[in-house]
Amino acid sequence: MGVSEVVGEMLMIALVVVLLAVFSAALFNYLPADREPTVTIMMTSDTTGNFTFWHKGGDWVKVEDLSVVIVNETWKKTFSQKSGNLVVVPDKTVFDLGSNVTVTMPGSPEGNETIKLITPRTVIYTGRTSI
Repeated sequence: MGVSEVVGEMLMIALVVVLLAVFSAALFNYLPADREPTVTIMMTSDTTGNFTFWHKGGDWVKVEDLSVVIVNETWKKTFSQKSGNLVVVPDKTVFDLGSNVTVTMPGSPEGNETIKLITPRTVIYTGRTSI
């Protein structure tokens, strides 16, 4: 008689463990997906053709994820922190409220280029240059 009570308890524990695993797997499908960062950006340019992106609000973004793509009718150039063309002020690892990112251009743009601030997953800002 003592053995059947132990076997019954073990079966109940096994049933609870199996049901817990099934419910956990089913609920895992209902977790929300990662969302894209939402950032309010203001872009300025200086007389030498450098562009500065000002973070005016929203989510923070890792600086290592940022790239700037400049396109006109004849060429396309990509700038990133790895290429040494992005200067972040203040010097930190995230682009957040109050920060700015300046793209140091190797030459002056011709004018009327499309400029995009992007991450690997989304375009944060798109604008046109007018130099």
